[in-house]
Amino acid sequence: MPSIAFEPRIVPDPPVWPQSVVTVVGNPKPGSRTAAAAASVAELLAGELGTPYRITELVDLVTFAPAIFQGEAAAEADRTALDDAVDLASSASVLVLATPVYKGSYTGLLKSFLDVLPHQALAGSVVVPVTVSAAPSHKLLADIHLRPVLAELGASVPTPAVALEERDLEDLQLAVSAWVRKHAGLIQATTIALQPVPEPNPVK
Repeated sequence: MPSIAFEPRIVPDPPVWPQSVVTVVGNPKPGSRTAAAAASVAELLAGELGTPYRITELVDLVTFAPAIFQGEAAAEADRTALDDAVDLASSASVLVLATPVYKGSYTGLLKSFLDVLPHQALAGSVVVPVTVSAAPSHKLLADIHLRPVLAELGASVPTPAVALEERDLEDLQLAVSAWVRKHAGLIQATTIALQPVPEPNPVK
């Protein structure tokens, strides 16, 4: 019986998840150490997950703060920057959300930005909170104050926050790398679990 030749089936590689790591910084000072810490977390995390990280995906809220607080009264350039930031944050697979500790909580700038986001804007996203404080007593700030707001927006927060003290900023790589190695697997597994299941093709 003659043999039958079959064309080899090409199976595409599965997509890498997460597909984007976006950073939002809520420090009211431009070029802050909080921004540097957030960028370090995002870059190391993206490297561990095998996901490209672009510095253009770092949103420093202070650069267009007037649009957050003034709305339509702000300059057009600021309003455009805010719209772009909302779109970027809402579409992120992983959102690194960074804030210094102000008066025992996160900043009003960050809260006001989160208030601008549409209902369930972060559904399907994994959020990694990053806090920078002067004392270890603020270690649970993100869990106490930030996590409920993120839940309201539909975000998943499967890990504890990256809680940095000011002394940790002297060697960010050392402070952040251990956290990333410990939690990257859970973050990736959560992003995969959050992907929508494609609807089956109808039977003809």
